[in-house]
Amino acid sequence: MKWSEYNESLVRRGEILLGFDVINNWDNELEEMNKDKVGEPFHYPKTFLLLLGYAKTYFHLPYRQTEGIAQEDMLNGKFHLSQITLQ
Repeated sequence: MKWSEYNESLVRRGEILLGFDVINNWDNELEEMNKDKVGEPFHYPKTFLLLLGYAKTYFHLPYRQTEGIAQEDMLNGKFHLSQITLQ
């Protein structure tokens, strides 16, 4: 058994790729939300926040871990939940 392959399989087991309409409609939803808005514009669409809430609830994630997932994924320009540690 190659340990590198085994390690990779463990990492991949904890990775969940999400390809929802959240990503496809991101710009359109933000544009609609920010239309005629006064003050600081919204940076995240409502559907993305709902999706994070569902992930937090489903995986029993602490708040800070959920926040870290959102920050990391959005900084990298892609949305995926990786290496979630289930409690």
